[in-house]
Amino acid sequence: MLQFEIFKVEPDGRLHWLAAAATMQVAETRVKRLPPGNYVIIADQHTPKRISIKSPAKQIVFQICYDDSEGSTARESLFRSLGHEVISVADNDAAKGALASIPRVDLFILGHTAPEQTRKEMVDWLKVNFPKAKVVALIPSAIPELLCADYNVPQSNWDAWISLFAMS
Repeated sequence: MLQFEIFKVEPDGRLHWLAAAATMQVAETRVKRLPPGNYVIIADQHTPKRISIKSPAKQIVFQICYDDSEGSTARESLFRSLGHEVISVADNDAAKGALASIPRVDLFILGHTAPEQTRKEMVDWLKVNFPKAKVVALIPSAIPELLCADYNVPQSNWDAWISLFAMS
């Protein structure tokens, strides 16, 4: 049974029905998947209770790919489909150069193909220069976790990728 309805608030104040959900948690998850900046009302069908929220702001995702161009392209597509901005570079030097002109990044992703020491050095640099950003290290099953990263995610686990935006 669907108890909650989700409405987008149009600029002129009209409500546009988007979806229904069985629980408040499911409704909130659907709102998080909306493009950034939408005002939404979640209405309980059985009570007069209504919750007004704004969908999360666009996040800036910065990925250091090393040599994983096919995987990075797929991740870029996924993040953009969720309404986020994506910047990709090839290595640590390119990342440091690009980041010199970028004041804010929400999520960093480090590819898995560089040596562990190279990745660790980059995580340490990111933690100093972007202390509020989360750092995700890709890990194929053959390589152990990078302990200095905030999250370690298997490179092909798409559900884990999507859940990152709920955590950050």
